[in-house]
Amino acid sequence: MPSEPEKKVFKPLPYEMDYLTDDLRKKAKSELFEDEDTRVHSLKLLKTMLDEEKGLRWQDDDRFLLSFLRARKFDVKRASSVVKNFYTTMKKHSELYDSFDYAKVKRTLEGCRIGFLPYRDEEGCCVLVFSTRDWNPVEHPLGDYMRALTCGLLNAIRSPATQVAGFKVIVDFSGFSFRQLPHISPTYLWLLAEALQNCFPGRFRAVHIVNEGHLFTYVWSVLKQLLGTKLKERFHFHGKNMQKLHKYFHPSILPAEYDGELPEFDNAEFAKHLESTSDYLGTIFSYGYEKKHNKKSR
Repeated sequence: MPSEPEKKVFKPLPYEMDYLTDDLRKKAKSELFEDEDTRVHSLKLLKTMLDEEKGLRWQDDDRFLLSFLRARKFDVKRASSVVKNFYTTMKKHSELYDSFDYAKVKRTLEGCRIGFLPYRDEEGCCVLVFSTRDWNPVEHPLGDYMRALTCGLLNAIRSPATQVAGFKVIVDFSGFSFRQLPHISPTYLWLLAEALQNCFPGRFRAVHIVNEGHLFTYVWSVLKQLLGTKLKERFHFHGKNMQKLHKYFHPSILPAEYDGELPEFDNAEFAKHLESTSDYLGTIFSYGYEKKHNKKSR
């Protein structure tokens, strides 16, 4: 009798990766239509298009700009739109991103459960976790949460592996209560929807909701109106069924609270890594559209 083929052993890649594996290079070519000529030509064209945008100071950093191109499969026109949307959103939410002070982000990370898992999934995606458990919206308003989330995503997108493979998200609504619900502002739900669809240079592959109770329906009733059909189909709802979650994530990369093999989720190491890139984050937030100052009438 013919022997059964050996099962491939899953060896997860680390969150911090400054290189592409052979598999990820193949993925970049097959899914994003990327090669050396495409990169060089597209970067040059994108910079030309951004130079033509009046009032915009943009960051001339090839790796940063490449994230926008990869997010839109090297469609330069669409990538250019995402860059402009990125800076437009920063300007619209100047209360979060102007006069950037990393100390505020550090304080949020110390008091909230936001961060990336230490290992990637079987597709090479990095996995973002954020949880409402222990969230005190008075001490840590949702705006602070969104600022920290933005910084985490910008940190992750520095990696070429993340640019190619993309993100997956686990949103944990355990402990979500009436005390927290009034602080879920439609303004910041709009910002989240924009980030997922139109203004962030990342490939959001899936969003997994766990431990959602009846109060989550209020949040979802607003959020789903802001999402396109394609993205809504990427939301998965698991309740307390962690075996269902395991169909999407190998238990070896999941924390104990999701019946995984790792210790309970702790963002301390991620927070330390993020702090080491605080100058880089400050540089990103220093660019953008010029602000118009009203002239005093004579």
